[in-house]
Amino acid sequence: MNKFKQCAYTLLLLFTCFVASPFIFVKIWKTSAFVEKPAAVASPPVVTKNKEQTTTPEGEPVTQADGSAPAAGTGTDSAAAQPDATETTPAQPDIFVESDLAYFDDALFIGDSRTVGIKEYGDFKSSDFFCTEGLATDQINKTTVNGKTFDQFIDAKQYGKVYVMLGINEVGNDHEYVLTSYRAIIEKLKVHQPDAVIYVQANLHVSSYAENGVITNASIDDLNSGIASLADNKRVFYIDINELYDDEYGYFNQSYTNDGVHPMGMYYTQWCEWLCTKTVPKDGSQTTTAAAE
Repeated sequence: MNKFKQCAYTLLLLFTCFVASPFIFVKIWKTSAFVEKPAAVASPPVVTKNKEQTTTPEGEPVTQADGSAPAAGTGTDSAAAQPDATETTPAQPDIFVESDLAYFDDALFIGDSRTVGIKEYGDFKSSDFFCTEGLATDQINKTTVNGKTFDQFIDAKQYGKVYVMLGINEVGNDHEYVLTSYRAIIEKLKVHQPDAVIYVQANLHVSSYAENGVITNASIDDLNSGIASLADNKRVFYIDINELYDDEYGYFNQSYTNDGVHPMGMYYTQWCEWLCTKTVPKDGSQTTTAAAE
């Protein structure tokens, strides 16, 4: 290689080192910064927590509510899963007085297995009961208790008070359909028991682990709201037992139940005591605690 070519190559090499290299370096640096920048300034994701409420249509609620107990060991975090029951529970009028047990001597109780519990474990030994496990509003006219149909039962004697608690076995059904059947029962009672004060009782909530695709407290509250609308606060009155048994999250307190659906036997006495505080004066003739004292 002659000296001219050596000089030319030397100049080209020097040009590459001192002129082109800085541009190449800058290009590489900018490319790296562009790739890394999003990771460096990316904001953390925003997480929104929603309360889930299952309102799947009914499968076969009678077995779950009044037959075999729900499976244990499936509890959930009450604080996280709790629907706000206070938002859907209708307010009760401040018209009730306290009465002693004699108030219930001429009372008739109509209901499902929870009313059976009042009959077996409660204090109302002089009351009458038309109740059976699994009783539903649309089946009441096809049901017999002690060999008597519902019509025969309410025609046999006149009552001063009638208590109705139905719906838990139908909570997965269409609520308008349930309320139509419920309303028919109330209207029949008005005709067959013209002198009776009628109490419609809210359905008891269930414990968190007893909720499933059919029975949820949100659905129970919705049905209870419809039942409350049947009351006129003149002859028909709505009372809500959940204020006695609910825990702080609006679930049936697990201390009071073995299956999340029914109170244990010892707690039906408390139910009866609570009912004594939710009585309505009728012509001043009921026996109140104050009068008895």
